[in-house]
Amino acid sequence: MRTLRVLLVEDDDDHVFLIRRALRDLGDATVATDVARTGEEALERLRLRRFDGQALPELVLLDLKIPRLDGLEVLRAVRADRALRSLPVVVLTSSDEDGDREQALRLGATWYVCKPIDGAQFRAEVQQVAARWARPCA
Repeated sequence: MRTLRVLLVEDDDDHVFLIRRALRDLGDATVATDVARTGEEALERLRLRRFDGQALPELVLLDLKIPRLDGLEVLRAVRADRALRSLPVVVLTSSDEDGDREQALRLGATWYVCKPIDGAQFRAEVQQVAARWARPCA
């Protein structure tokens, strides 16, 4: 069974729990989830992995409304770093503002998902996103 490495950048404990639970039940893959609670922590973890020779995540799930550096700043930094810029970064946020979506996509977000209020729908969307990157390359 394939293992998908995910960096989840989320400061809300309830959302972390729901996303981890959805990823645990993915089915076709085991998901190793690392959680960063701030934008600074996310960038630090990515840069440390790169310099320590550890494998980078294969998918970053990024909330926009996080402390210290917001999600857009994190996305901007990831896309500016030659070693990180090809990482798929899916914005997974409760912000439904059109400006946030447009700016995230303009900065290079791979995809943008609004966290729905409905738990079952949210779970399905997280699983759909993760399943896309859990598939082995042909």
